[in-house]
Formats: sequence, structure tokens, C-alpha cells
Amino acid sequence: MQRLARINLEQQNTAALELFSHYNEIAAILLRHLPPSTASILACPEVNGNIVEWYSDLEGQPYLLGNSERDQQIRKQVETLISQRLTAVEKLRAELMQKGSITTEQAILLERVVDAAQHDSIQIYIVNKQPVITGWGLGKKTIPVPPPVIPEPSKSRWLLWLLPLLLLLLGGLVWWFFFRPEPVQLEPMEPVKIEISKPELKPEQPKEELKPEPQKLEFIPEPEPEPVKEEPIPEPEPVKEEPKPEPVKEETKPEPVVEKEKKPQKNCRVVKKPTDVPQLAIIFNNASGMRYTLLENAKTVAAFDEHWRIYGVSQDEVNYMYRQPNRSTASKKSVAQLIDRIPSAVDIGLVELKSCLSTSTGTPFATNHGIFTGGQRGHLKAKLKGMNVRENQVPGTPIYEGLQKALTLIDGKEREALIVYITEGNNDCTDRDICQLIRQEKRVRPKLKVNIVSINSPWHHSDCLAKETGGQIISGDMTSQAKLTNAIRKSMKSVEQEICE
Repeated sequence: MQRLARINLEQQNTAALELFSHYNEIAAILLRHLPPSTASILACPEVNGNIVEWYSDLEGQPYLLGNSERDQQIRKQVETLISQRLTAVEKLRAELMQKGSITTEQAILLERVVDAAQHDSIQIYIVNKQPVITGWGLGKKTIPVPPPVIPEPSKSRWLLWLLPLLLLLLGGLVWWFFFRPEPVQLEPMEPVKIEISKPELKPEQPKEELKPEPQKLEFIPEPEPEPVKEEPIPEPEPVKEEPKPEPVKEETKPEPVVEKEKKPQKNCRVVKKPTDVPQLAIIFNNASGMRYTLLENAKTVAAFDEHWRIYGVSQDEVNYMYRQPNRSTASKKSVAQLIDRIPSAVDIGLVELKSCLSTSTGTPFATNHGIFTGGQRGHLKAKLKGMNVRENQVPGTPIYEGLQKALTLIDGKEREALIVYITEGNNDCTDRDICQLIRQEKRVRPKLKVNIVSINSPWHHSDCLAKETGGQIISGDMTSQAKLTNAIRKSMKSVEQEICE
């Protein structure tokens, strides 16, 4: 989750604060019935004193739409999209009210949030090509200004202008028929003949042509050539032969030494004794919290749990949040793919955590499936596939018991040992201190490390296992099979290194 903006609150924002307190409830209803993109248009408000901070679950660089010409063009397209999604919320409110699926108070909340998203205080961010609204509820709804009404000209005015034209036309007709003077008739005149005498042309006398005078040519005698004196040709001197140089003996060049190509060094683990090979133990949480779908993020799951605890939910809503692929099936699929990348010399232990049926410390709720060698990878995959989620009777997971059993499968004193804990973040059902247990074990097992893969979890009860051993807490967005596989692979990276032959 990333913060988009911080806004100062004013005294008149009391109604907005009350609406903000129901944000999780509103988001849960929208996520239950509409696509996630509809709920994501409303940024999550968090009030701290006189300041409200706005957050979004979307990943990516946020961009605030400003007043530039380009931003205004984008804003027009975005506002159309926002309007469509708000219309969908309004239709959903009416349908759920008709079916009786929501209370009157919840219907009012949906109506208020649609109105709040159209206030003049909003700002629109673009995050991962999706619009996110901040500042909703802090202003007033903008009232569209109606276009000016242009009065239509009345027909009576046209008649007033037409009347003078008719009178003028009538007067012209009266003048034409009664007062027009008769035309004057002119007597015909005989045409006057005008004779034009042509002047006599005198013949021109031919001009005498000028004959060119013949040019006189003068004869210029050519100069006689001077006699050429013949000079005596000198006799050539005899050519002295230069002594020939003795042939130079070529030195024998040593033959080039061909260097052998060096093979690139492999990035592999050098094993000189059995204790150089690392060990891996997987603690697989298979409690009821792993039934949640992988497709919903931590915030949505937390809102659903809170609504379930306070108001209750229908079976359809539960089925929607438990839809496939759920956390359990997706985790088993990822682990089955990744164990093939582990060198065959590395033994893998498996411990399964089932839901607790009581808070008793004497009843086992964790199963130790043992150690699987490199030749038993197929057997390990079959064991993973056969594990099923069990419905819990009390809250929590048997983490303490599962950690004790995983520690029996590894060394960690002289041999590198890694525990990978795949969980949904719940606490221990017997209320035993898992942090104290791991601190004690770390003192005697210096080579022990615990990595935690927290699948879309809003809780962090088991984080101390990684912090006390120098391990990793891998969390964040795991709402797809590929993201979950990458996270689990990251947790196993230290034992994935190839062993040198």
C-alpha cells in the first residue's frame, strides 16, 4: 500500500470523518459484488489527528492530474470511466436493497460514498493506468451549470414587420396603374450617310542596297627557321657493378605456445564432508486460514474478517472468498515445482500444521511427515498433494508444536539448516511463546535460519522467527500463482545452490 496525499481536516468535516470510519465496510461490499477496479477508485483514508492520509493498494508510480491541456484531455476520459463505475455502485445499491441483502444503514453508506466521490474537493491520481480519487467527502457536490436559455422570437413580431412591406407594395401597385405618366413617342429620323474617302498610297521607291567593298589581303612572309647546330653526343661511362650482399640467415622463430582454454568456474557449493551439505525443513500451514482465495489481497481479507465478526456474512459471500485457487492449493503447487530445483544431496523435511481443535498443549495438531532424500522427491510431492485444510474450532495455528517438530529434522549446530515457514500469518493457538523458543534454539544452533513466506496476510505474529535467526520475511502482493512461486523460491534460494562434483 502506498500513500498518495495528505490533507488537513477542518471543523466542518465531521460528516466525512464518520463516513471514513465505514470505509472497510463499504470496500467489503463492493469487492464482494463488483470487480476490484470499482473499489480501487476510492483511496483509503487514514485519519491522524487533524490530517487525513490517502492510500492505494495499486502498485506503480502515482501521477496527479493537473490543469495542463494534456491532463485536461486525460481527465475527461477518466471522469467518464469514474462515472460508469459510480453508476454501477448505485445500481448495486438498488439491487441489494430490493433483495434485502444489505441493511438500510449500508444502503445509505453506499449512497453517501457515491455522492462524496463527486465533491469539488477531490483530486484524481493515475496509478497503474487506473484512476484513484483522494479528498472525497471533504467538499460539496458540484452542481452543473445549465446552458443559457435563448428565447424564441414570437410570431407576432414577424407580423408587425410584414405589415409595412405589404402597404408599400400596395402603394406601388396603385401608382403603377393610376398615376404613372405616359411614355413620350419619338419621330423616326432618316439615317445620315457619311462617305469616307480612302487616301491614295504612293508606291515606295526601292532603296539601293549597299554592296560591301572587297577586302585587300596582304601577304606576310613566314620567317625562315634558323639552322640547328648538332651537339656531339657524349659516350656513356661504364657502369660499375656493386658487390652483392651476402644472404641473411633467418633466425628460427620459436613455435607459439597454445594456451589451453580455461573452463568457466561454476558457482557451486564445495562439499568436502557430509556436514557441508545444507538441510531444509518446510513447515506448511494447512489451517483454515489457508482456505482464502489467493486472488484477494491482505486488505480485502482483513475487511472481510472484520465484517464477518461484527455483522456476519452469507454463505455466498464465504464461497466467494474461498474460491479457487486458494492459498493452500496454490502453495502446494509452487512447492512441488520448486523442490525439483533443490540438489538431490539436500534432504527435505516436512511438517504440516492443522487447525487447532482446542487450546490443550497435550493434544497434537502438527504432523511430522519426516525427511525425504533426493530419491524420494516423488513421494514428497504425493504427500503434499494429499494434505487438506481442516476447519478450526479455536482461533490460531499450532506454530509452537510445529516448530518443535521441525527442529528434530535438522541440525543447525555444525550443519547449515534452513526452515521455510509458509503461513497466512496467524498466531499460536495454545498461546505459547514461539519467540522465546526460537531464541533458546538459536543459542545452541548458530547455523539455523528461518525464512517466512506470509501469503497476503495483514498479521505478523510469527515475524520474530525470522528476526531472531537473521532470516527473511517475504510478504507483499502474492495475488497470482507466479508471484507466490517467486516468493517461495526466494525463501529457498540459499539451499538451491548446485553442489560441485
